[in-house]
Amino acid sequence: MYFFTAFDIAGVVILSRISGSGTFLGTAHSIAAWETLYRIGLLCGLLGTISTVLLAIGLFVTLKPVDANLAMTALLFRLAESVIGGVASVFSFANLQIYLDANHPSAFSADQMGALADLVSRTSAIGINISVVFFSVGSSIFFYLFLKSGYIPRFLALWGMLGSLLCLTVFVGNLLLSQSSDALLGIGALPIGIAEPVLGLWLLIRGVNTRAHASQALAAA
Repeated sequence: MYFFTAFDIAGVVILSRISGSGTFLGTAHSIAAWETLYRIGLLCGLLGTISTVLLAIGLFVTLKPVDANLAMTALLFRLAESVIGGVASVFSFANLQIYLDANHPSAFSADQMGALADLVSRTSAIGINISVVFFSVGSSIFFYLFLKSGYIPRFLALWGMLGSLLCLTVFVGNLLLSQSSDALLGIGALPIGIAEPVLGLWLLIRGVNTRAHASQALAAA
């Protein structure tokens, strides 16, 4: 399930390539010309959000024997992430409609529709930002449980936990300081963005080391 991150990345690439950085009308014409592909980009993001639910449930089942309460807490944070991400997707589709309507005669001027599109886009971006905060908390807990359990190598669990905490710090900072750059957000998300597919590859090839956790439990007893 970690590999569903590819859908999120694909969605961002598709949307950014079509939207570009031109004027509102220029962007509206580009989106209208590539409407189907743009919708595919939005659906990729939605699919990534849906996959989060399946991933969170799988991690909960795996880590519940380590600490059921913490595993449930992490699951709830990841589910909240999905809900907020789904709401952000609603705004993204609404924004698509604004751009499409801009290609036809309307009671609103181009400047008015551009301002509305900008407002909806900013609202969606804030929603995504907040969903990342919930993701970071849930991911930090899950990786802490991996560290505690010994299911995966300690360096990988520590990498994921610290990367999640860094991501949390950067995105909370972005909510506090609205002038934060996209480059800073990208840097903050990079470590956990790499750790997740690496963990997915490890679990796919090696699985979890349940004997390590069993040995820890016997030693504690």
